[in-house]
Amino acid sequence: MRFIKRIWIVLVLLFPFVAINQDVLSPSAYKRKQILWEGEKYLGMRYRSKVGKNIFDCSGYVKFLMSVVGKNVTRSSVSQIHDGKRVKELKDARPGDILVFRGRNPRNNRPGHVGLAHHWSNDTLYFIHSSVAKGITYDHIYDPYYAKRFLQVRDVIGD
Repeated sequence: MRFIKRIWIVLVLLFPFVAINQDVLSPSAYKRKQILWEGEKYLGMRYRSKVGKNIFDCSGYVKFLMSVVGKNVTRSSVSQIHDGKRVKELKDARPGDILVFRGRNPRNNRPGHVGLAHHWSNDTLYFIHSSVAKGITYDHIYDPYYAKRFLQVRDVIGD
């Protein structure tokens, strides 16, 4: 029995983090999760709700959530299309990336709405955003309303 305890102690001293390191997130992955955890606190709030000094229209919501992890983005959806780095393929979107959409007129290429990528499920990207009709909610990129208005993905957080 004493021999087994010694072997166990030696193994713990030689390999203390083997099991733990499998769950450790990189700093950027942690920031991405932190943004979404914070964003989920406001699910169900009405569009243009005021939280402190922040107004939660779509771009204000994104700006607020980015500030939680120390990232500064511009205030309007029109300018957020220039924040961070463009992600070339939708399939490469990661949680916390900004999704930019046209406004209510799908023929106008001007940005008019933004949200944050939340998660992938069954090859579908879900995002969290502040919607005029539903307030802060989840939707997915293949919803016909959003699919025909999608413009691009922006990565503000990086690796």
